[in-house]
Amino acid sequence: MKLKFIYTFFGLAAFVLITMSNSSGRANAGNAGATTAPGEGTVCTVCHAGGGFGTSVDVKLKDKASGAEVTEYMPGVTYDVEVSIGTSTAPAGYGFQVLALKDTDNSSISSWANAATANTQVTDAGGRQYFEHSGIASDNVLEAEWTAPASGSGTVTFYAAGNAVNSNGATSGDEAVTAEITFTENTTSTSGLAKLGISLNVFPNPTVEELTLTLNTEESKDLTINIYSLNGQKIEGQNIIAQTGENRFQFDVAAYTSGIYFVEITDDTNRTSTRFVKY
Repeated sequence: MKLKFIYTFFGLAAFVLITMSNSSGRANAGNAGATTAPGEGTVCTVCHAGGGFGTSVDVKLKDKASGAEVTEYMPGVTYDVEVSIGTSTAPAGYGFQVLALKDTDNSSISSWANAATANTQVTDAGGRQYFEHSGIASDNVLEAEWTAPASGSGTVTFYAAGNAVNSNGATSGDEAVTAEITFTENTTSTSGLAKLGISLNVFPNPTVEELTLTLNTEESKDLTINIYSLNGQKIEGQNIIAQTGENRFQFDVAAYTSGIYFVEITDDTNRTSTRFVKY
């Protein structure tokens, strides 16, 4: 009887370990993905089932300066990514995993950074890079940065899994769903700098009190300089006339909160942006 109890105890312990092992992220805990992406052997929907939360999952790319949603990516540009998990009834929390692959060869675009939401992380696993949970997330919108691949990479697909959980210590009663969201490469547009016909330099970067912007143009231009916070809030803006040659503009940033900011230059049709860090 005692021996049977010991076997039963270790059997239950093993079950709990298996069901709880991915609470810190499937890629982090198991070195694998579970999004239905090509080459993945496990799907989160197999285990996390039985719940009735009306779950959905989506991925959006947003321009860092304006916050506008984009449907095509510009090569080499860094975007804000929003992974949103929708529900019709409130769960105890959320789990998720997403990665981006080139459609041409299913290679990972491993350029995730700055996971901004609590209980999220960027994980390298099996030659791929995932943005995923690191614990049960209380927010249903999970944010990070992602940099688009080089020119000529073609269509990119984001494979996403979202999970509404009831936190009962097992996978029963949860509701996981998956989705594939595709973005095509913008092959007709040139860079914002080329469209604007300018060159740009921002210094010192990082800065503490003052930011200097030098702008060179071959002809006079009416432009607007905007500064945005990392979450897309406009901090200040100036309408300027850039004269032929070098133009220099200075901004007092001493009162800015420490963090990452973006300088946007626009002529109301074309735009470019660059980041700076305020200490």
